[in-house]
Amino acid sequence: EVHITAAPGDARKIAGRYRDAGQVVIVAGGDGTVHEVIIGLVGGNAAMGVIPIGSCNDFVKMLSLPTELGDAINVIKANRRKKIDLGKINDVWFSNGLGIGFDADVVVEANKIERLRGFLIYLVAVLKTLRTFTNRTVKIEVDNTIVEKSIFMISVGNGSCQGGGFYLTPDAKIDDGLLDFCIFDALNTRQILRNLIKVFFGKHIKLQQVNEVQTSQMIIEAPEGIPVHADGEMLDLKARRLNITIEPEALTVIHNLDRNTS
Repeated sequence: EVHITAAPGDARKIAGRYRDAGQVVIVAGGDGTVHEVIIGLVGGNAAMGVIPIGSCNDFVKMLSLPTELGDAINVIKANRRKKIDLGKINDVWFSNGLGIGFDADVVVEANKIERLRGFLIYLVAVLKTLRTFTNRTVKIEVDNTIVEKSIFMISVGNGSCQGGGFYLTPDAKIDDGLLDFCIFDALNTRQILRNLIKVFFGKHIKLQQVNEVQTSQMIIEAPEGIPVHADGEMLDLKARRLNITIEPEALTVIHNLDRNTS
């Protein structure tokens, strides 16, 4: 059966029909479509396969899925399966990652860009967002410790790569029962531009202004509100309380990982 989506939310509704059907639901699209389908499937017994044809295909990198159409179909035919973790922010599931602060501002800009694809969309959006960005004050609670600080952004990774090629949480794994939180302290424009290239290779985590935390839960409060996206889909422009958790082995997927690592 083939279903064509026509509007936001369609993929979630369609996938929900097959949640408990014990079948393979194949997603042909990018991270946004995958995000919707996962919400529809989570908690059921269906397996998910992906044919990555979207403008950004970060989630599939975690499963080593090819982007060439024929190769992607052959992976689905091979039907090698594994269970992966899913993250949850308040009541919304996510597969790959969250962006809080500047990263979410970038998504707002990226959604306005029509003629580019993949990494270039986000690079141009980053440069545009730098003109108007502001650091935000948040309260972070993790492991019974509460810290209040001014931040540039917080990237949360179930997978290691977001934004079409930015390795914001380079140590994240989709099957370790943990989320990786990369917390950027307040930065100015000069510091951002000087260190931007490091994010492409995951080298930013060595910066003094960056802290990396692996945990199963974090609560973030922003009294004045803060933008947040999940898997590149905007959730809120002024979120005030975010309860972020991980659900181990929450979804069965078809993968192409090396047999020694899967």
